[in-house]
Amino acid sequence: MGGVDQAASDAEDVIVVQGIRSSLGNALNEKRQAPNLVEIIQAEDIGKLPDQNLAEVLENITGIQITRTAGVGTGVQIRGTNANRTEINGVSTVASGSGRSGISFEDVSAAIISSVEVTKASQAKTIEGSVGGTVNLRTIRPLNIDGVLANLRLQGEDSSLSTDGINPRVSGALGKSWSTSAGEFGAVVSGSWYQQDVTAFRPRADRDNLVASDSGFASAQSFDFLPIQFLNQDYDNFEYETLNISGTLEWAPNDNLKFYFDTVINDQERRQESSRVQASGVSNLRDISVPTAFETVNFGILPGENGPQDLGSIEAALAGVIPVDLADDDDDPNLRFSSDTNSRITDSRIFSAGTEFQYGNFSGRIEGSISSSDSTTPSFNTTLNFINPNAPLDPGGANDNSVPFIYDLSGGALTFAVAQNEPFGPSTEQLLDPANVVLRDVNIGQDIAENEELAFRADFTYDAVDSIVGEFITSVDAGYRFNRNTALRDQIRTNVGLRDLSDSPSGDLFAGLLVPGPSNFGDADGRELFVGDFLLIDPEQVAADPDGALATLNAAIVAHGGSRTIDNPTSTQSGFFDIEEETHAVYGQVNFENGIFRGNAGVRYVSTDVSSVGNTIISGVATPTTTTGSYDFLLPRFNLVASPLENVQLRFAWGGRYSSGGF
Repeated sequence: MGGVDQAASDAEDVIVVQGIRSSLGNALNEKRQAPNLVEIIQAEDIGKLPDQNLAEVLENITGIQITRTAGVGTGVQIRGTNANRTEINGVSTVASGSGRSGISFEDVSAAIISSVEVTKASQAKTIEGSVGGTVNLRTIRPLNIDGVLANLRLQGEDSSLSTDGINPRVSGALGKSWSTSAGEFGAVVSGSWYQQDVTAFRPRADRDNLVASDSGFASAQSFDFLPIQFLNQDYDNFEYETLNISGTLEWAPNDNLKFYFDTVINDQERRQESSRVQASGVSNLRDISVPTAFETVNFGILPGENGPQDLGSIEAALAGVIPVDLADDDDDPNLRFSSDTNSRITDSRIFSAGTEFQYGNFSGRIEGSISSSDSTTPSFNTTLNFINPNAPLDPGGANDNSVPFIYDLSGGALTFAVAQNEPFGPSTEQLLDPANVVLRDVNIGQDIAENEELAFRADFTYDAVDSIVGEFITSVDAGYRFNRNTALRDQIRTNVGLRDLSDSPSGDLFAGLLVPGPSNFGDADGRELFVGDFLLIDPEQVAADPDGALATLNAAIVAHGGSRTIDNPTSTQSGFFDIEEETHAVYGQVNFENGIFRGNAGVRYVSTDVSSVGNTIISGVATPTTTTGSYDFLLPRFNLVASPLENVQLRFAWGGRYSSGGF
């Protein structure tokens, strides 16, 4: 008995350490054993994938590039394309908006994902629909849990460029597996809720529209040069609030049978509050605006058959003042303020249920799933023109007039500001006076996008190791998949452009909607030359109460005596469509291994029927029109892996596409 007790004590004293080294090793082994070209990232622990969303996680994979918006990963490119397929636990996701490539990666928190698999070379059993590759996001499986899983992470992010203080991030997971007389049961739920506030400062200066040395302009020099064409100060602020929940139930009555149910819920609200300060009409002053400094722009050297060819250079405006000259141009340059309030509110749901089984050499998986995503994209974008009280109004009745500017592009800084010390320069008080702005543009949208996929799949495998061909063919796969996709889009919009002062109400008629614009444009890089005093229609107010803001602006137009009011948003006949797509797919695949070689060869056949409803517009009259079509493809696939040395692998992949039908 003493020996048995000692053995039990020794077993209890064993410490198993799992961490990032273990996760890296597991991912590497999984990649090595894959018969095709895949990349895998495994979490050190649930909730501990690097970065904040899946786009930023995928940036760590070789051959993948991401797109960032204000520093946040928002898009993923595999082999240079966005046309990729996204799955969660092997189940299709549908687009969070107008795309067809699956859920937006910015909508999925890395905290609920246990591993990420990117397939760059497909097999016959790989579901069709991607150009670059397939991304499969895996959540934790409860029957893989030993005992109890429980974790909670609390984080916060504070940015000196944000006005919202600390943004919280909360994530956690709770799971358990247990044995009963009815078999093994497991349940796990993981979730994440976070807020994020990011800001981008994007100045812009264009230099083109050549001023020649012999032009005769007052600005002409002894050399040709490029004058200032356009100046823009763009401030973008994005606020995210994201909720992700993933849950799984599993029941294994015995070692050869398992049932499961998965659900994934993703809710995101993304709001954009951007402002633009535009110096418009500056190119019209190129004939009198004399730069005080120039820089040389070299066009480089072009290689050629007869040797390199020098493309030369040109001088470009670097610093100076764009003045007001009433004799030459009675309303340019002018000052314009824009406020963009765009949101995307998305609710995505995935539900799947299925079974996995094994009977002798046969094994299989049967699954049904439904994926949906509904998005609305409300927007309320406005532009105000500044009416400089120090300059005369445009005699033609246009709702803009002259404002001088100063610019300095030294070191690529692209800085400019209102030249308040120049003739006609407005004061700070004048720039912030509601009576000195008028309404120029209003664009309102309430677009909707609804996507859904209903799918059924059955996959079977025969293990051929013990068969007569087992020395070469290891297994044979075959399966069938059906899916029905629906996609509805409806553009619900209204817009009005007010160009005449007689139609444009002044800001004192809607002063309750006006707020000072962001004054921290210099915080990003310490610049001193920027526009920090201006008025905007408050993005917070129009986002919270767009109907009230619209009523206020229309009341101002009526009080002003304008002839054009702003309509309520309505469905755009040319922007509506409703598509239904049904697909049947079957495949067969042989997997082989012999010596240093392993791989697979197979073929997938896909047949699709499409029905599309839209509007045909003739002479302004919209007639609902239904278009149908069908097509089918034969998709052969071949993958080969050779391992001539222990740590060396050579991979080859080939795929084709043959069509026998079309629209």
